[in-house]
Amino acid sequence: MTPLYVRALAMQGFPVQSDPSICSLQSKLRFTPSLSALWIATGTALASPAVLLGFSAVSALGASRRRHPFDRLQGRSLPENPPPRRFAMALASAWAASSALLFLTRHRTAGIVAGALLTAAGATVATTHLCLGSWIYRRLFHFGFVDCMAKRDRGRRGATRT
Repeated sequence: MTPLYVRALAMQGFPVQSDPSICSLQSKLRFTPSLSALWIATGTALASPAVLLGFSAVSALGASRRRHPFDRLQGRSLPENPPPRRFAMALASAWAASSALLFLTRHRTAGIVAGALLTAAGATVATTHLCLGSWIYRRLFHFGFVDCMAKRDRGRRGATRT
């Protein structure tokens, strides 16, 4: 595995330094972004608000849980999705819904541009593990914005913040 992939997976929140077995799963970790990019591309090519809203709902569900519905198709071999990756799923959900709204309001060109950019973002994660949403999460966390997903996870595990 290249150093770029290791850094990209770490940016998504996977503990690649403390758990080297994550690196052996890197090809399986491409499955969800690959299906997502295909779904978004299909919705964009068809200019279909219904297809994009369907993706938005599934992505929102994935963001709200530690395991994305697409991850479940691969069984239990994948680790739980860390907060940066789930934040990216929430961002993709909002982005897809925005693209659908553009199509619904007859702003076809803007809908195609928004959908194509989201497809490109998903394809980038699927091919290189570089994730725009995780990068944004890291920037927000770095500048002191509330890390609500991580706080929620710590609360579920019974840990207290010091």
